[in-house]
Amino acid sequence: MCSTAGAASLTNTDAESQTIIVTEGGVKRELAIQAGETVTLCNDGCFLTLPSGDRRVLGGAEAVDIVNGSPVIKQ
Repeated sequence: MCSTAGAASLTNTDAESQTIIVTEGGVKRELAIQAGETVTLCNDGCFLTLPSGDRRVLGGAEAVDIVNGSPVIKQ
């Protein structure tokens, strides 16, 4: 995870932990995000796969909430 200004932020608004798959630079990794936690990721863009099966492409500056296991992009 990166904490630079160009990174996307991902907030888990659900009451339980959610595990997402982040594919960045051709490398896949699983990331567990606790309830209420916000993480920064995707500094140079990435693909997210969420528990709902939804996939999103991020450019690196978006703010995303996980709501009921699905992504809601705020910007």
